[in-house]
Amino acid sequence: MNVVCILLDSLNRHFLPAYGNDWVLTPNLQRLQQRGVTFDRCFIGSMPCMPARRDLWTGVQEFLWRPWGSLEPFDQPLPRTLKADGVFTGLVSDHYHLWERGGENYHVDFESWEFIRGHENDPWVGGPTPDADTGKGRVSPRFRRNRQRFQHEEDWLAPRTLRQTAQWLEDNAGVHERFFLMVDEFDPHEPFDCPEEHWRRYDPDWNGPADFYWPVYGRNDYTAAETRHIHARYAGNVTLADRYLGEVLDRFDDDNLWENTALIVMTDHGHFLGDHDWWGKPSCPHYRAISHIPLFISFPGVAGGTRSEALATHVDIHATILDCLGSAPPTPIDGVSLLPALRGERDQVREDLLFGSFGRRVNWTDGHQVYMRAPAREDNQPLHLYTNRWSTAPWWQIPMPDERAEFGRFMSRVDMPVGRMPLATGDMRRIHGIDASDLQGGSLLFDIDGDPEEGENLVGTAGEVEAAKRMAGRLEEQAAPAEQFERLGLFV
Repeated sequence: MNVVCILLDSLNRHFLPAYGNDWVLTPNLQRLQQRGVTFDRCFIGSMPCMPARRDLWTGVQEFLWRPWGSLEPFDQPLPRTLKADGVFTGLVSDHYHLWERGGENYHVDFESWEFIRGHENDPWVGGPTPDADTGKGRVSPRFRRNRQRFQHEEDWLAPRTLRQTAQWLEDNAGVHERFFLMVDEFDPHEPFDCPEEHWRRYDPDWNGPADFYWPVYGRNDYTAAETRHIHARYAGNVTLADRYLGEVLDRFDDDNLWENTALIVMTDHGHFLGDHDWWGKPSCPHYRAISHIPLFISFPGVAGGTRSEALATHVDIHATILDCLGSAPPTPIDGVSLLPALRGERDQVREDLLFGSFGRRVNWTDGHQVYMRAPAREDNQPLHLYTNRWSTAPWWQIPMPDERAEFGRFMSRVDMPVGRMPLATGDMRRIHGIDASDLQGGSLLFDIDGDPEEGENLVGTAGEVEAAKRMAGRLEEQAAPAEQFERLGLFV
């Protein structure tokens, strides 16, 4: 058995025909859909980019403990576990966070890795910075310089990354007894830049700013035409990635990899594109536009063209990859394998799950309702950061350890002392993603079966009591920090 896992960053389920969209072209995702199982109740774990990858790499949810950073010394990452069991591992990625400060050791355990340069703020191309016509959007100087090298469709990031994926399969399929390939493709993450033919298909009459493809996070005063154009740019990115996903599927066809290779296509999170009047990944509740995500899995011997209602999250994909390859987690994890659901042996592999971002609301779902629990106190206290590798990612402004920091046996499932430091209100203001005014908006509870648009807040009803009880039980089962119960006003 082999496994290929392809992560497409910021992939919105409501832009995919597999989930009901009727205007975005994704013929190859639909081709995969006919080969595999489409999951209808998959949710994020930890947000945003690097926390999601630590969930996937380690099988342990991050957001209750720290905001953003490298793999920890006590982590047991997926490629290391698989290598110990004789599986050849590879990584193909244009996700530059894996190589920059604050995330720099996610690639080191793979036996081969390819870094495709040039996305977003990747410090790749030097020289003068070209001007840009951005309108109400933005374009970073680094991306302006990088974009000069995108002259033909094949120069863009998704084509280069997915073509390299197909090449990796050609070079390695049949060479190794078992292999695992992780593909971390940053598209359709912003900037929503693609060759004009792709976005012009969805917005043929646009005559506005030429570089209006990077919406500003938060609430924006975009006109209907501007909103339509951003949607067209995003859809163009999705269609471009889909086109080159087709080359990977062709490789599966040509080498008959469907017979011995599981293929997982997933995302880390969605992206607000005007949903609930929000854009990007701002400090706001984790509505379904960002938290309810697509997942496709093709598994040898399992009938394609089917759908699963099984509840799933990122740590479950970690457990599933291990299960596919006959490996067991060397340390406790939060994930459970989806193979019983894939094989039709069970309808569900878990009853509920948690998701969220560090220091913000803690969210719980059973796949039918979503509960977003806000802090009990306006100052969002108490909150501690746990890490042995303080993040150096500059934009997060995570405070370095000072006299408040302690070192001890603070994590029951970790077999070494860990650094812990309480965060003051001023620290929280600096950490990207923690916004007091948002948290003071209170808790939210939605019946997503009957109210999929999440318009009627059921907080204060009898349903909240049961949801809070089940959230507390899940926190206890995951050995969450004790102060999280106090911060949320939960008691077990």
